[in-house]
Amino acid sequence: MDFYEVLEKRVSTRKYTDEKVSEKDIEKLIDAAYKAPIGLGAYDNSRLTVIKDKSLIEEISKEYMQKLDKKADPLFDAPLLIIFSSDNKENDLRFQDAGCVLENIHLAATSLNLGSCYIRGVFHNLGDNAKYIEKLNLDEGFYPVSGIVIGHSKDELLGKEHTIKTNII
Repeated sequence: MDFYEVLEKRVSTRKYTDEKVSEKDIEKLIDAAYKAPIGLGAYDNSRLTVIKDKSLIEEISKEYMQKLDKKADPLFDAPLLIIFSSDNKENDLRFQDAGCVLENIHLAATSLNLGSCYIRGVFHNLGDNAKYIEKLNLDEGFYPVSGIVIGHSKDELLGKEHTIKTNII
């Protein structure tokens, strides 16, 4: 798929089929993540956790829903979750790094005709002491920043028209 076609089709997807994402596609998504820029080139301050285990994804959703008394699944019953974690708690670079890495994954998913949706609130609201974190097998001092859910979309990927007020000087 042409790059600008990917940009035209990219959309946050919240309805997925039960079909699993193939290992080949997961490899491509991770490769896209590796090509993202990281502030100060500090790739060692970042970790990715690929979760294919549907029961763990559901556990994270339930922990969030219970803590915030929510009814809707915040991970949209997606079959794949990739979490970006960092040990860089001293400044905000972890947020920018997560955005770059996850956007690369988002675009790669679209190019593979997979739906995806950036997830931040779950990890922010559950915090660094959430129960699920122990199951991520993260190195000491690393904590989730944000993530992305991915799967085969129930709907055709049709991007939306967005504009941002722009000043050209």
